[in-house]
Amino acid sequence: MTPNHTLLTPRLKLRMIRPEENQAFSSAIQSSPSLYPWLDWCHQKFSIEEATDFIMHTRLNWIKNNAYGFGIYHNKSNDFIGMVALTELSPSFNMGAIGYWICDHHQFKGYAKEAIVALIHFCFSELHLTRLECICDPDNLASHHVALNCGAEKEGLARNRYLFDGKPKDGVVFSFIPDSYSR
Repeated sequence: MTPNHTLLTPRLKLRMIRPEENQAFSSAIQSSPSLYPWLDWCHQKFSIEEATDFIMHTRLNWIKNNAYGFGIYHNKSNDFIGMVALTELSPSFNMGAIGYWICDHHQFKGYAKEAIVALIHFCFSELHLTRLECICDPDNLASHHVALNCGAEKEGLARNRYLFDGKPKDGVVFSFIPDSYSR
């Protein structure tokens, strides 16, 4: 998969974040405190250097076919809205995990669902994966709602499912399967 791959929806363009967009990316994180409890790399003083590193690592993951992080942009204004990503890609099990976040001032407009549905279709139709998981903090009810609204099935609580600030945390497992996914 090339880093130039783009997904389009009626309102959105999903594409790789460009290095020259590091300032906008940094500002988006700094102005989105709702992300801080759920994403351990997000914080109020997220610097341009951290943004540059993040963007570079996202690009390297694309090139290595380890993960695909898409910036979410408005089709008309080109405003940066957030991200969706396929992570934890496991070719042996033909599955991956998806993650998402939306900048605070773009939340509650349906952008998350629109972007996630596009990512899911990409994963099932172009990558031919047979399972996608979405792992959410048990207290992140907004993310639970988004996953369910996108057609996920809640499977249960997995103990020590992910790390947050280097410490294991439980995660609620949501799944998408091509045969039962029809959004």
